[in-house]
Amino acid sequence: MRRWWDELVIDVYDRMDGFVGTAHRGRLDDDEHELAVAMALERFARKLIFTFRGTSMGELVNATRTLAQRICIDVQRMSVRAHLYDGPSFDAPPESGGAWDAAAATQRYEDEQRGAEALDFLRWALPQLKAERRQVLELTIAGADLAEIVSELGVSRDNVYQRRSRALRDLAKLKERYDA
Repeated sequence: MRRWWDELVIDVYDRMDGFVGTAHRGRLDDDEHELAVAMALERFARKLIFTFRGTSMGELVNATRTLAQRICIDVQRMSVRAHLYDGPSFDAPPESGGAWDAAAATQRYEDEQRGAEALDFLRWALPQLKAERRQVLELTIAGADLAEIVSELGVSRDNVYQRRSRALRDLAKLKERYDA
């Protein structure tokens, strides 16, 4: 029986590779995929012979699929544990591009300041726009695409473009007043 089980392990390699690929759906890199296949085949060869209680090929296929899914979870967890503390060292000098790079920190601070100023301006300017133009801008800022804006407002695409264009021109005029 052991001899035939070993033959079955050899025959199931391609199927196991497919089950592992299906189970991780691209979340494992190539090395992790190969590790998962190897671990699944090893567990299939050593443990499943003693724990499998099914009587049909379908039950064996389902057990193999479940085994592959659980192995993929194990490999993902091992990968997370291995890379948990990855990152720049606190001892790295600033010129190495570590987390303590002064130029990057200054850039982040300036970006945050510009973002806060832009938000303040929008809070001040948007209520001053006409309602239909403001609606288009608010939906655009919220990340809605053109089709969503058209369906939300019940207007044509050309009308959405026109309202957006006019709203942006109004914002430019309001920006001059805001800065003054």
